[in-house]
Amino acid sequence: MNKTVLRNILIVCLIFFIFAVPQGVFAHALLEKATPAPDSQLKSSPKEIVLMFNERLEKELYSIKVFNEDGDMVSKSKTEIGKEQKYIKQALPPLPNGNYAISYSVLSADGHPVKGSYVISIGEGTVLRSDMNQLVLHKEGSESVLYSIYNSVVRALYYIVLLLATGWIIWGTLKKVDIPEIRPSYRQWAIYLQIMLLTTTIGMGFMQFIDLLDSWTPSEIWSVLTGTTIGISWFLSMLLSLLGFVLLLRFNWLDRLWVFMILAVKSMNGHAMAFDPPIRTISIDIIHLIGAAIWAGGLFYILVFWNKQREHVRRFLPMFSQVALISILVLFVTGIASTLIFLPQVHYLFYTTWGIMLLIKVVLVLFVIVIGVILRYAMKKAQEDAIGKLLKIDFSLMIIILIIVGIFTHLSPLPQNKPLVWHEQEKNIEFTTTITPKVPGTNHFMVEANSNKEGVTIKRVELFLKYQDNPDVAPIQVPFSEIKQSMDVQYMLDGQYLPFVGEWIVETRILDSEDNEHVFSQDFIVY
Repeated sequence: MNKTVLRNILIVCLIFFIFAVPQGVFAHALLEKATPAPDSQLKSSPKEIVLMFNERLEKELYSIKVFNEDGDMVSKSKTEIGKEQKYIKQALPPLPNGNYAISYSVLSADGHPVKGSYVISIGEGTVLRSDMNQLVLHKEGSESVLYSIYNSVVRALYYIVLLLATGWIIWGTLKKVDIPEIRPSYRQWAIYLQIMLLTTTIGMGFMQFIDLLDSWTPSEIWSVLTGTTIGISWFLSMLLSLLGFVLLLRFNWLDRLWVFMILAVKSMNGHAMAFDPPIRTISIDIIHLIGAAIWAGGLFYILVFWNKQREHVRRFLPMFSQVALISILVLFVTGIASTLIFLPQVHYLFYTTWGIMLLIKVVLVLFVIVIGVILRYAMKKAQEDAIGKLLKIDFSLMIIILIIVGIFTHLSPLPQNKPLVWHEQEKNIEFTTTITPKVPGTNHFMVEANSNKEGVTIKRVELFLKYQDNPDVAPIQVPFSEIKQSMDVQYMLDGQYLPFVGEWIVETRILDSEDNEHVFSQDFIVY
């Protein structure tokens, strides 16, 4: 592969990184229910905090911390996790009236750390302070742009090297490839790829440990390595990478077993672990990675020997063309299967960065198929110059696809339900409607309204929820209690008034003391 091709590939990859590197933290386990709910105004101190999540959590690195208005932690006991590993709870001592910030930290089953915080108030005369989140010690999303770039680069390089190294070893087990003329060069490249795999595996581990550990004490490191899937997966990947220098290129069956094991270990660390039963999603992921490794390793093999072993590559191309086509079909089938498992509704693809990048990947794979068809035609016509150019284009597309894979595997496939905070103001009326956490089931509903007209007070506030996906479902009213008429009013209620996922309209109706009714509506989606 000449320097010009390498330079062009690096330029394309750099441009892609600039525009595609995700900034910030992307949660995977989502908070479905909190007791007490965010923004709750409680009459007395709660006995405990209970947080329910949408997927299984790891048994290590979970916590709930409660801070008072001075920033002091008031929760002293150890956080507990439920038997099904879907909720955590924190016992509380009797708390005096005031505002409290609740900060939580968990590790989702797919190996991604998730942190968040919200505020509650205790005491009837206590005014809720939303700025209490600033007192929380865990600052979510505080990573620098430089760290985000490093994160994405390391992940992309790891996936590229992993698939090139495993694909290279797979192709080396075939008799048509193992010929005396190229054996020394093949073995040398195998060692280079193993060194790069070990290096990127170390980089991945270091990056993941930074995300997971608050302090690098031996006990915390040990708990990650032995008590979390992500730690066990990384440890086994390191072990297999090191064993590769001793075991590989001796027996074909052992080489194939090594490839299977290192790809299987990788599949333990990702989205596949978060879906039940894990054996199904992990099996699909292993098959997907094997197909990708065969395609990537074969292309790399062709480009490495294109100039010096042209005759050998000519004989290799027809076999690779057939195997690559089968591999891409396998990638399509397993990719579709995984997507259908990950997403409850296919149109969710358009609502997340994960989905958009997956669609871009699919388009690029379609380009690869087109290039493959043209390449087969050029092979029949023996157009050697065209074959060389097409192979370089194919390899460049493969690198970009692997970069995308390296990035979007860190993102959540599911769109996140974020609290609805809807503020509007007209000439005489100003209000804020809040729905937290805006998930199917129990939510906290709050409307704060005030009149800007002298002598006019708020007489009544009504809140209606209209389900757009089924016209047979009548509007659901949130039954706020009557409160004293005033210039400023606040209505709050917890309840299960969002029973379904889908598209909704929230309608806020405000009646003033002059019997003027102000009606406002806002669209939102519950995932």
